[in-house]
Amino acid sequence: MEIGSNEHRRLLKRGITRTGIKTFALGLIPGLMLMLPNLVRDNDFSRGLWWLGWVLIGASALYALGIAIKKYRQTLSKL
Repeated sequence: MEIGSNEHRRLLKRGITRTGIKTFALGLIPGLMLMLPNLVRDNDFSRGLWWLGWVLIGASALYALGIAIKKYRQTLSKL
């Protein structure tokens, strides 16, 4: 496999995608765990945790997207 070939580009894109998914999962799992108490008992504290979970999921999604775009620009634009 040569550097810059179609197979090489495909493997780089696959690695970048995996990195983005793993980064998103690192925020998704704790975010969902923070949302669980609202399903059991509805009060102000659990409602606050619910929103904190959504904020964590959203922030991790934006961070993962930012990292993926940055890695894509750094690696694939130079080939």
